[in-house]
Amino acid sequence: MFLLVSKVFALMLAAIVFAKSYVDFRSGTESLKVFLFWTVTWGMIVVIALFPSIIDYILSLAGGRGVGLGTFFGMAIVFLFFIVYRIYVQLEQLEQKLTRTIQELALRDDWRSKHSEPRV
Repeated sequence: MFLLVSKVFALMLAAIVFAKSYVDFRSGTESLKVFLFWTVTWGMIVVIALFPSIIDYILSLAGGRGVGLGTFFGMAIVFLFFIVYRIYVQLEQLEQKLTRTIQELALRDDWRSKHSEPRV
């Protein structure tokens, strides 16, 4: 049951991230490189979520014993990448607001300097 829930959860988050990234790409707020990065990253996350035995295999190659922790680690990876994506989106929005504010202040300062009384 937990395995099914984790797969559905991963697919839902991947769909949300893909949709948001696609909308941002179409609106021009996200570059093609960033869109492709998140698409490939979440594609790999979905593969890991759908086949958690991949994690067990990687753990066994690293010297550990594959004890069925693939689902747990898979869910942890999904959750962490979703948090990283949300932080990334928030930082991009903050950067765009900061850029707009700086541009407005520069234009306002330029206008004031052109329309003020000449200094003697």
